[in-house]
Amino acid sequence: MGIAPIVWAAYSDEFATRRKVYLASIMMFIISTIICAVSRNIWLLLIMRAVQACGSSAVLSIGAAIISDIYVSTERGHAYGLFYLAYWLGPFIGPMCGGYLTEYFGWRWMFWFLAIYGGIVFLIILFFLPETSRTVSSPTCASSTIRFNPIAPLKLLRYPNVTLVIIYVSIISSIIHLQYVSVPRNFSQRYNLSSSTIGLLFIAPAAGCAFGSLLGGKYSDFVLRKKKAENADFNYPEMRIYSAWSGAILVPCSYLAYGWLLENNYNLIVLMILWFLGSLGTLIVFNSLSSYLVDAYTTRSASATALNNCFRFMLAGTVAILEPLMEDSLGTGWMFTFIVSLGVISTFFVVVVYFKGKDWRENGDLKNIEPGDHHAA
Repeated sequence: MGIAPIVWAAYSDEFATRRKVYLASIMMFIISTIICAVSRNIWLLLIMRAVQACGSSAVLSIGAAIISDIYVSTERGHAYGLFYLAYWLGPFIGPMCGGYLTEYFGWRWMFWFLAIYGGIVFLIILFFLPETSRTVSSPTCASSTIRFNPIAPLKLLRYPNVTLVIIYVSIISSIIHLQYVSVPRNFSQRYNLSSSTIGLLFIAPAAGCAFGSLLGGKYSDFVLRKKKAENADFNYPEMRIYSAWSGAILVPCSYLAYGWLLENNYNLIVLMILWFLGSLGTLIVFNSLSSYLVDAYTTRSASATALNNCFRFMLAGTVAILEPLMEDSLGTGWMFTFIVSLGVISTFFVVVVYFKGKDWRENGDLKNIEPGDHHAA
């Protein structure tokens, strides 16, 4: 899920195609899912699960690139909000659906359901999604002159604004994943809640993610349009970063309070409110800065998104593995204090990008190949 999107994105950006990558990746997902459903060997199941993840991983980066292709900058925030809504709600809806399918039909039906769903999506894309890439070139000429580099997106890390934003987004996103992992043990031991009841608690962050994704996207566009009007009807990508400040304040305040109140077994309703607010702030930050990366490098939108997701997933996975060790060593309150402190420190990275990002982009070697749509309505 972290590395494979870089390869998909590299192909999509280099050969100016979204549709082909979507179809190929979803077909990979369908085939591997069917093999999982009929697998009789644990090793085959594990291998196909990895292939399945590779196939599904293209959705985020290519989907973000499609939005970049068809929306002007002042409308992208809301579009990204709708797009990422499904992604952030998936971890909450998936376990519930999977639980019912497993209980009533057996675990193999989880894979059959996913294969059927993937098939429907494949047909919709095949018949209704045209190629959206705005880069026009001769296919014959392109295939003969372009040398495919599967790790080309990593070159974007040469630009300080990309690297600093990705570091910040990865740290902020890791806070919410740390919190997810800590929930089952803490709420079962501290509040004697059953597994089913703990599952219902996830409604709070799901609602926070939903509101953050939808409202954050609209707010991001609103801020960009306002800044554009104040700047003689001219906008540049760094203006969008301004919309992330509210989330950047909300996230550390919410999760710091959550960690210490949880350690002291505080009222459950208060904890759920803080969880909701933390998720809300996370999505405001995520949508604003993800949109910024795409606005800043429109012809490399798939690569920028894939790179952002790669580092997010890797750090989230690392945090999930280390969470039990950190909580046992530091305690719940200090564990959240530690990771929130990292988030606060990294906020200054984004402040630097807000003031210096425009100069970095204009002095970089991508400046002549990023057409953008700065004067678009």
